[in-house]
Amino acid sequence: MADKIRVGMIGLGRISTLHLPAYDPNQNGGINAELVAICDKDKKRTREVAQKYNIPESNCYTDYKDLLKQNTVDAVEILLPHHLHAGTTIATAKAGKSISLQKVPAMTLGEMDRMIKAAQENSVHFRVFENFRFHEPYMKAMEMIEAGLIGKTERVDYRMYAGYKALSGWKVPLKSNFWRITEKANYKSPTIFDDGYHKHSVISWMLQEPIDSVITWLGKFNIKVAGIPTPIQWDCPFNIIYTCKNKAHYATWSSSLHDFLPMHSDYYNCDEYMDVIGEKGAIFIPGCTGSWFKDCEAGPGKEGVHWCTADGKWHSDTSMNSDWAQSFINCSKDFIEGVRTGKQSQLSPEEARYILQIGLAAVKSSRENFREVKLKEITDGI
Repeated sequence: MADKIRVGMIGLGRISTLHLPAYDPNQNGGINAELVAICDKDKKRTREVAQKYNIPESNCYTDYKDLLKQNTVDAVEILLPHHLHAGTTIATAKAGKSISLQKVPAMTLGEMDRMIKAAQENSVHFRVFENFRFHEPYMKAMEMIEAGLIGKTERVDYRMYAGYKALSGWKVPLKSNFWRITEKANYKSPTIFDDGYHKHSVISWMLQEPIDSVITWLGKFNIKVAGIPTPIQWDCPFNIIYTCKNKAHYATWSSSLHDFLPMHSDYYNCDEYMDVIGEKGAIFIPGCTGSWFKDCEAGPGKEGVHWCTADGKWHSDTSMNSDWAQSFINCSKDFIEGVRTGKQSQLSPEEARYILQIGLAAVKSSRENFREVKLKEITDGI
């Protein structure tokens, strides 16, 4: 294998702006990899990326199958809409390339199983890119949980606040989200299924106990254009309850979308707040995607990790990098080291499949009169 892992990227949409810095030698934090080939149907976007990352025109493609023929590519990042993942991933495995696949990995468990089989049969490194597990405050909280600082986790509460408009944040054209509100590509669930993959992942990670069932209550929010409501609906507000076999242990995720939120963000117009309650302590983590809590010295607390131990004493650590973008670099580093050393990167295909199963159950519950859906009911799609 080359001294540096040589990476190809398929898909250069919005989220690629957070994947690409991992391969910028001026800010990648020592990742031993380089971007050598790119693919996107938007030729203007391809030229922009090629120029910044010194990629020759001969390594810029509009068809991913041509990129996979490139023998100087060791690993591939796939950043495409979910319904395109299975075919692209299987082809990449057959080409003998290591794979980092953006969430959500598949539309059905059957698709996921076929991808896992292809990776195994072709002996390639395969993981699902889930950067929330590499958000440094979450990593710090998980270290404390695994060290037994708060005892066994009994409850996790995750709250997400989003604004169609905010004081600052990405200006995302509505048309760029159209695929997210289609049945074929995303079960018409841009929050519960798409973004939800992150939340299902982090909640199940910190709960540290298998999730047995989910219950989803879903309201309605009509997108407005120039202040006028449209027929386009977003899957908000909602509340999801995740239950374990021991019904005293559970988690919740609530999300709401508002016409306006008085918050700043460098990314999407949203932010999160998480509580983890253990048998002998609690952890509170304000902030993730946005910057709503960045300068909050009182109230919910400054970005970082705050915890209360069994003696009733409060502690805080706000020294880590709380910028959401850093989680992408940390996640990319985990992938590259996995390719280099053979150690399985997070998320393993098997755990990624389990999280997909949670997401499918959440969507199914929202469509079946908010009933409790057992994970074992999900054997393929919804």
